[in-house]
Amino acid sequence: MNPPAQPVSGFPETLAEPTSYYRGIEAPERPRVNNLVTFLRNNRESLQQKNFYNRSHHRNVLILVLETAGSVIVDGAEHPLKPGQAYLVRPFQFHHYLNLESDQLRWLFLTFDLVHGSELLDYLSHSILQPQEADLQIWRDIVRCANSENANEQQEALPLLDTLLYRLAKSHQDNPSNKPRDSWIAKVEGAIVESVHQGWTVDEIGRKLGLSGRQLRTRFQNEMGISIRDYRANYQLNRAINLLRDSQNSMNTIAELCGFNSQAVFNRFIKRETGFSPLSLRKRL
Repeated sequence: MNPPAQPVSGFPETLAEPTSYYRGIEAPERPRVNNLVTFLRNNRESLQQKNFYNRSHHRNVLILVLETAGSVIVDGAEHPLKPGQAYLVRPFQFHHYLNLESDQLRWLFLTFDLVHGSELLDYLSHSILQPQEADLQIWRDIVRCANSENANEQQEALPLLDTLLYRLAKSHQDNPSNKPRDSWIAKVEGAIVESVHQGWTVDEIGRKLGLSGRQLRTRFQNEMGISIRDYRANYQLNRAINLLRDSQNSMNTIAELCGFNSQAVFNRFIKRETGFSPLSLRKRL
């Protein structure tokens, strides 16, 4: 005779009746990520790579310091990090590392594309993050899943990262001392990117935002720690790298897609920024 089946434990005996059977919990701003890559940096040399393609890129970079304090420099501002602290580098931000306490270290990196939820992650921009133990456990699960040999388990890392980013952003948002990046900055960044494709000057960008070109340059420099000229050049460089690496477009087409009105100007720009001609750079990429 089989023993009686045991009830499943851990669930409540009763639940309140829902007010609606058609509308439930919603979080329209929650992050959704894709194309996750995880890796560790274990020494000063690997962290402070000087290759031009490591100084900035189009992906989000979430850094967690596991061992050895140091600083991440983002758009000219220094953010000292201790073990257990984290930092999110947003796309197209100049960043590099210095003031490491030791040549040996353990810094964990999660790089990813953000499909949805950019506004919520603005709460994490330009701030040192203090993850709680529950957040760190999700981080461990992300690394475990992402580095599993099972493809299905690997994919489980993506919703886990969604959850981690949501928790970090909400925790930061609920702190009255933290504010998201000024929406004005978001508008300017969008206008700068559009200016690359529309051929707008800084004065024209300023007029669209109700400012003179001089006022726009000054405010952007003060709030972002980088000039509009450098920000725009950084965007153009990263777009060029992506197109040279991932497309079969002609050099002339790539120059146009990057906002240059002649291939000669594009060639000089790439040579100045990377030390290589566009053709040589494409071969190296």
